[in-house]
Amino acid sequence: MPPKKGKENPPAKAAKPGKVAILPPPKPKKVPPPPACFGPDDIAKFKEIYKAHDEENIDKVPLNQIPIMLRKIGFNPKGAEIKELFRLFLEDDLVDTVELHEWYFMIEAKMNWGDDFEVVVTKAFANLSHDDDEVGICDFETLKEELFNWGEPLMDVEFVDFIKLALKDKTYNMEDGTFNYVKFIENMNMKDEKYLKEPINFFKLDQKTLAEMAMKKAQEEREEQERKEAEKRAREEARRQRMIAEGLIQV
Repeated sequence: MPPKKGKENPPAKAAKPGKVAILPPPKPKKVPPPPACFGPDDIAKFKEIYKAHDEENIDKVPLNQIPIMLRKIGFNPKGAEIKELFRLFLEDDLVDTVELHEWYFMIEAKMNWGDDFEVVVTKAFANLSHDDDEVGICDFETLKEELFNWGEPLMDVEFVDFIKLALKDKTYNMEDGTFNYVKFIENMNMKDEKYLKEPINFFKLDQKTLAEMAMKKAQEEREEQERKEAEKRAREEARRQRMIAEGLIQV
């Protein structure tokens, strides 16, 4: 709105010779509130992750920590998505840190874009390892057999690396042969190729295709089991009816 007549701002007084003009301090930047879609628990969780990576305690996090931080929430951001987040929420290309409020809005944007990577891979593990109850723990040998036969099979040398990583992060228990695949996926998801080279080629398979194949196989197995159970019930009922007809049992 233009200033009203008679209310024009008076011209600034010139500084007296020999004295430096004292300028008022710049107004502090108003930090926007977190996205409205976040509840108190969400904000507390996201802030805790942020603070864990603010090693110098200066309320700023280096750019290279953002992919890792997003993985800790459960996302699997692609390189192009990270660049787009930086473009959208950072002031310019020269900024090398992320502030807390920028972190919140990056999370909101990633949520809106969607990300089913972890869900898809977890479901694939559950189906391939025959973890029907999806408790997150399976028999390692069963999973190994499936990984050697499904999609683009893993080679022996690749599976050696797979075992090494599982032993290193203590997701594979050699004593009882169990494998905590949920924790394994979480550990793999926290790695970022750009900043930390991934030690193995995770699946060497297209994750969504694998999941679709695995779910189809699981569905076929369930249908086969249901068919067998239906046939068993039919035989038992036929036997019962014969015994009734022969007077061996009473209704």
